Amino acid sequence: MESFVTLNGPGPWGFRLQGGKDFNMPLTISRITPGSKAAQSQMNQGDLVVAIDGVNTDSMTHLEAQNKIKSASHNLSLTLQNSGARNEMGSPSYLIVLAPSWWPHTYLKHSPAPVHSYTPANTEPASRPPWVTDDSFSQKFAPGKTTTTVTKHILPRGPPAPARGTVQRAERFPASSRTPLCGHCNSIIRGPFLVAMGRSWHPEEFNCAYCKTSLADMCFVEEQNSVYCERCYEQFFAPTCARCHTKIMGEVMHALRQTWHTSCFVCAACKMPFGNSLFHMEDGEPYCEKDYIALFSTKCHGCDFPVEAGDKFIEALGHTWHDTCFICAVCHVNLEGQPFYSKKDKPLCKKHQVPHVQ
Repeated sequence: MESFVTLNGPGPWGFRLQGGKDFNMPLTISRITPGSKAAQSQMNQGDLVVAIDGVNTDSMTHLEAQNKIKSASHNLSLTLQNSGARNEMGSPSYLIVLAPSWWPHTYLKHSPAPVHSYTPANTEPASRPPWVTDDSFSQKFAPGKTTTTVTKHILPRGPPAPARGTVQRAERFPASSRTPLCGHCNSIIRGPFLVAMGRSWHPEEFNCAYCKTSLADMCFVEEQNSVYCERCYEQFFAPTCARCHTKIMGEVMHALRQTWHTSCFVCAACKMPFGNSLFHMEDGEPYCEKDYIALFSTKCHGCDFPVEAGDKFIEALGHTWHDTCFICAVCHVNLEGQPFYSKKDKPLCKKHQVPHVQ
């Protein structure tokens, strides 16, 4: 559901962006400064930025989006696509791993862990978001609503369909009165049979599509509607890790238009894997939220909040200030573009340069 937000200028606006065309991920509100103009609006952390001042963001790089925001001198208009509802404390619901199908290629896709035994179940996927399963979702979170109703959904049990590259293993069943059809020859199976990928198989016909090795008692990987032994899958289909340059079998991390082992895609500072967490890019290196703020965040000397992307700022008295925070310590008149004086590291207007500042 799209929403339209207008922030009255001038900045600072009080939010930080994540993503862009150069990162192959949608522009997203990654953080909102408490007490800021953004925090007082209908914006949520995690919302997709569809348009900035009426200009679609699909083709914008991260820098182009920042410059577009900086150019807004009076009001800033944003078209947002809501990622989900806030909880009671206003914290965001991160939708990183299992993104809705209508998202473009997301900034972080974490494939499920390998499954060594899979029993099919005729159930719907358990990861359907509430705006799909709940017909009244749009009414509950309409812009005019002042309260949020949280509905608890009881989802059907059963394993989800294996992701691409997941290592599986067929399950053996003895002969019984059950006579399933073979997934290979489409004939009735009257003896022992295998169950894999939601179908039944003659044991002698469940083989690797390339080397013809029997997969009755071996792990296999499904690819392009065929099954392969691990060796053939690794040789012909398995992606290569961007860091260690070896083939990836099992869990795959998709980020920055590349594939990684989950243990190889780590913060450049603390070397910890990102898992399902947000990350920030600086000088071509990924950083976790904590290290990025500690290493690269610039804080305003007046309010001690970070100077966010798109914020207007002033360098004065050896510090960085939001343009609206650079004020006289006595009368609080804004000093941007005005002559000023200082005493004890505090800016003063011409009128109050003489009185002592407590």
